[in-house]
Amino acid sequence: MTTLPTTQSATAATGASAARATRRFDWSLLLQRLLALAVILGLFQLLVLSGLLPSITPDVPAILTAIVTTLGAPMFWGALGQTITAATTGWLISVVVGVVLGLLIGTIRPLDRSTSLVVEFGRAFPTIALMPVVMLLLGATTNMEITMVVLSAVWPVLVQAILGSRRLDPTIVDTTRIFRIPRTLWFRRVLLPAALPFIATGVRISASISILAAVGVEVLTQVPGLGRLITLAQEAQRWDLAFAYLFFAGLFGWGIASLLAWLEGRMLAWNRQSDD
Repeated sequence: MTTLPTTQSATAATGASAARATRRFDWSLLLQRLLALAVILGLFQLLVLSGLLPSITPDVPAILTAIVTTLGAPMFWGALGQTITAATTGWLISVVVGVVLGLLIGTIRPLDRSTSLVVEFGRAFPTIALMPVVMLLLGATTNMEITMVVLSAVWPVLVQAILGSRRLDPTIVDTTRIFRIPRTLWFRRVLLPAALPFIATGVRISASISILAAVGVEVLTQVPGLGRLITLAQEAQRWDLAFAYLFFAGLFGWGIASLLAWLEGRMLAWNRQSDD
C-alpha cells in the first residue's frame, strides 16, 4: 500500500528536479547569448575605432542611438507595416501552396517521380533572376513584391511536405488499404502525423526567407517598405539609420522564427525525442 505513493512522490520529485534544471539551463543559455552578443558588439566597435572598417561605418553608440530614434518615427512604422504585410501575405500563400502540392506529390508515386526534376530545379534556381520578368508583368507594385516572396518562400515548404509524405511506413500504408480506411481518416490519422514535423520545419524556414525576400525586393525596386528606407538612408549617407533599419528587419525575422519554434514545440510535443 505504501509503494504506490512512494513511487508517485519519487516521480513528482524527479519531474520537479527536471523542471528546475530546465529553468537553470534556459537562464544559462540566455546569459551565454547575451555574452556572445556583447563580444560581437565589442569586436565591431574595436574594428571601427582601429580604422580597419571604412570611415563611413557608424560605431555601436551611433547605431544604438539611431535604433532609439527610429522607434519614434511614424515613417518607420508605416514602412515596417508595409514590409510585414507583403512578407506575411506571401508567406501564407507559400505555406498553403507548398503543403497542398507537397502532400499530393509525396503520396502519389507517379507524380513524385515525374516532378522530381522540376522540384529540384526550382529549389536551386536563383529567384532574384525572375524579378525583371515579374516586374515587366506586374510593375513595381506590392503584388509584384508578394509574388517574389511566394516564389522564394514556397520551396522549403514544398520540399519538406514531400519528404514528410514519403516518411509513411509501407506496412502502415498496406494496412490502411487492407482495412479500407476512409481517405479523410487516413489523412488525419496517418498522413498528417507523419508529415507535420517536416512541414513545421519548412514553415519556419520559409518565414525567414519571406522577410529577406520582401526587404530585398524593396531595396532593388524601391517598392514602399523597410527596404526602401534602407536605400534612402544610404543615399543620404545616414549609415547609422541604415544599420538601424537592418536591425529591425532582422529582429522581426528572429521574432517570427522564435514564435513558430515555440508553437511547434507546443503543438508537436509528441514528436520530441528523449535524450536518454
